[in-house]
Amino acid sequence: MIFWTLDRVAAAIGDSASRRHPRGSSDLAGISTDSRKVGKGELFVALDGGQFNGHDYIDAAVGNGAAAVLVSRPFDDLQVPVFVVPDTLVALGQLANYYRRAWGGPVVMVAGSNGKTTTKDLISAALSRAMKVHATTGNLNNRIGVPLTLLSIPPAAEIAVVEAGTNLPGEVATLRDIIDPDISVVTSVGEEHLEGLGDLAGVLKEEAAAFDGVRIAITPAAQPEIAEAAHGKAREVITAGLDDGDLRPDSWSLSPEGIGTLTFEDVSVTPPLRGAHNLRNTMLALAVAHSCGVSDEVAAAGIQAMPVPRMRVAWEQIGKATLVNDAYNANPGSARAAIDIVRSLDGDRQRVIVLGTMRELGSESRRCHDEIAAYALDSGADIVAGIGEFAESLDRVAPADPRTVTSPDVGGLWPALEPRLKPDAVILLKASRGVRLEQLVPQLSTWAKP
Repeated sequence: MIFWTLDRVAAAIGDSASRRHPRGSSDLAGISTDSRKVGKGELFVALDGGQFNGHDYIDAAVGNGAAAVLVSRPFDDLQVPVFVVPDTLVALGQLANYYRRAWGGPVVMVAGSNGKTTTKDLISAALSRAMKVHATTGNLNNRIGVPLTLLSIPPAAEIAVVEAGTNLPGEVATLRDIIDPDISVVTSVGEEHLEGLGDLAGVLKEEAAAFDGVRIAITPAAQPEIAEAAHGKAREVITAGLDDGDLRPDSWSLSPEGIGTLTFEDVSVTPPLRGAHNLRNTMLALAVAHSCGVSDEVAAAGIQAMPVPRMRVAWEQIGKATLVNDAYNANPGSARAAIDIVRSLDGDRQRVIVLGTMRELGSESRRCHDEIAAYALDSGADIVAGIGEFAESLDRVAPADPRTVTSPDVGGLWPALEPRLKPDAVILLKASRGVRLEQLVPQLSTWAKP
């Protein structure tokens, strides 16, 4: 089904005082931001990505079949219609919002410091047995990824679940305006992206922008300040939690291995994600399901069938050892949650915590790393290994503690760590994505296999 025409592109981005955009009913097969993958008949949007500028690849895009281009400087010698705008990134958002409104279905926006992607996946799963769901794939949650997610909504979709991230003030508000959500979920507020957001008050202000003008705000009961920030912004505020909130289970439990279960009368929900923090994320997903008219029984079936997200508390048995791979991202809140899973384990198996640098913490970085290093040591772990800033923190916090193993980088850690591992160890990997702590997995697998 073809949606885009020259007229609709012009309507989405609007004419400027100095330039009138091309017009006509000619079909455009879609919208692309990648000159290598642009399809025949599509509109190519030239974005400036820092390292690569789409304007340098206009000829390649046209050669690959682009039927029109959207740019921020004139290209008068092209044989296709040219839309010129002040900022192509802004225009991409305008195109996405135009299509989102034309599609017209309900949209759930998911923001927050920790658990955005996991909660997005839980919401999608909770709705999936009752509705045709379109959701963010991977981590496309920025000012490019969010528009691309909206532009890819299939006409038959009945609801969209869109993740929105931030690292600078005003980004959540910008994404909210593009998404135009009916329901906004803020999963948590914690120490994240402090380089740009300053402090916890700045983080709360930034994330709470997701609630402006929405029909329903869904917030975690464990952080009442988020609900307080939502009041006056959203028409209705729903809190969800384990022990309190507008929506809470009749009971909940957590096994020694971190597997949680929520019970509502005769319905039990056991998400395939470990830790109490993921039970709280599940409650947020169930609150969305309730708001969309999906029963607990149907939502539970969807959640229990969902695949385990990669590198998000992924529990893997390798030989006699257990690997807990939570190396997708890290900040102080998510690091504490991951450490708590290891802390809660029963038995006398060796407990190993491997920590890599938490990025974008600005002037608070040293304090945050020192606090998490101390938290890991206080957890009862047998070994706490640190890479990068955590190596420095462990040296400061516990310079004489025989349980510590440190290295400046991933490559240097394994030779020091391997001799100290026991065959049945439980090993947690936790770091920011850029550290690529998962590089230890092949070495751990080779070591652990009989």
